[in-house]
Amino acid sequence: MNRLTCGVLALMTVLLLPACGTQKKAAETSIAAAQTVYDQIKDQAMKLAPDEAKVIEDAIAAARADVKKGDFEAAIEGTKDLPTKAKELNDGLPAKAAELKTAWASLNAVLPGAVATLNKKMGAMTRPPSGMDKARFAAAKTTWADTKTKWGEATTAAQNGRWAEAVTKAVGVKASMVQVMTAMKMPVPKGLK
Repeated sequence: MNRLTCGVLALMTVLLLPACGTQKKAAETSIAAAQTVYDQIKDQAMKLAPDEAKVIEDAIAAARADVKKGDFEAAIEGTKDLPTKAKELNDGLPAKAAELKTAWASLNAVLPGAVATLNKKMGAMTRPPSGMDKARFAAAKTTWADTKTKWGEATTAAQNGRWAEAVTKAVGVKASMVQVMTAMKMPVPKGLK
């Protein structure tokens, strides 16, 4: 290399290093701002809108990974809208809470009695109903055991204010109960349909 090329390269290096430091600082500041706003709503968001909260968490994690790779522009781009998204999520949480609590109340009005009734019937069955083979009977019993566990998890989630989890699990319990009752040739109550 000639002296001029070496000089130009040295000058470019000297000029770019501060810019990299500035970009890194800007990226770190952007991530910190997003994290600060998100941290203020995180607990409530995870209970009511965990999927939306996860999107924000994933974006912050991706920006941190971009900084580690030296892609400061991607980190800034990935986090610049996150404080606004977190605020929008927070603004929607009261309505989401009301929606989930209403859904839970509806499910909780039907499921406890239905679970108790089906549990009693399933406990009394020692043999498969006519026309059902032993393997399907065993599968239905296993599904029922899992369903009871999920119902316990749903009620615990509701007691702890994790409404999204409670409703999701209760909907799954309802579907599993219909599946078990249909497999066992039992009538499905109107409330479960």
